[in-house]
Amino acid sequence: MLDVALITTFFLVFIRMASFVFSCPLYSMSGVPPLVKAGLSFILAVLVTPLVQPAPIEFPGGMWGFLLAVMSEVGVGLALGLVCTFVFNVVKIAGQMMDFQIGFAMSAVMDPMTGGMNTLVGKFLHFLTLVVFLNIDGHHMLIRALVSSFEMVPLTAAGINGPVTLLVLRIFTDTFALAVQIAAPIIAVLVITDLSMGLIGKTAPQMNIFMLGFPLKIAVGVSCLAILMPAFASIFKMLFDTLQKDLFMLMKGLA
Repeated sequence: MLDVALITTFFLVFIRMASFVFSCPLYSMSGVPPLVKAGLSFILAVLVTPLVQPAPIEFPGGMWGFLLAVMSEVGVGLALGLVCTFVFNVVKIAGQMMDFQIGFAMSAVMDPMTGGMNTLVGKFLHFLTLVVFLNIDGHHMLIRALVSSFEMVPLTAAGINGPVTLLVLRIFTDTFALAVQIAAPIIAVLVITDLSMGLIGKTAPQMNIFMLGFPLKIAVGVSCLAILMPAFASIFKMLFDTLQKDLFMLMKGLA
């Protein structure tokens, strides 16, 4: 005889898992086949369902109540994935700011993995973040956080309120603030380089500043990036700590 409560619980757990996997930047890259994402969601749901408090068999409003419960689980998964996306995009946005100042913005190309325009330094820093995150078993941390979400936000118990909305907006604004802080040293050096070339152009008009400026700014920008690479270890640690804190605060708010 089929256990209706177990099937309902498994389905709702699978919905939350799938929503997170398909929205989290670590798993949602277009290079990962959808069947693999669905399979990962299914395996996680099978493992987590016995640990989750069973969902009610009857929902207020019948079928409409069940659909609202499904939408609630979709919202929880997407919200957690959205927070991960914001945090992972910090370094990518910082790299794009550096590219714009260096002059690499003109080499932006369409990235089939994300469906958007990507620049050289931005893509490099984005992949570097993913490699470091995988190297420290960050993907396991995300899975543990997702499993913990069923304890902090039980099935069908999630709710969106004013503090949750303000939290998401705060994380969104912090994304750009952190990106500016990360890119600020290189941008400052390149602005000084621009001012120096402007002064040289005034004192030596016969020099072709435009032809000299492009390779000079590339050399200065890449050199500064290489010098600052050791500092990215502390930046990555700060970002990953921020990710854990934001996920916890979001789950607490949704509960």
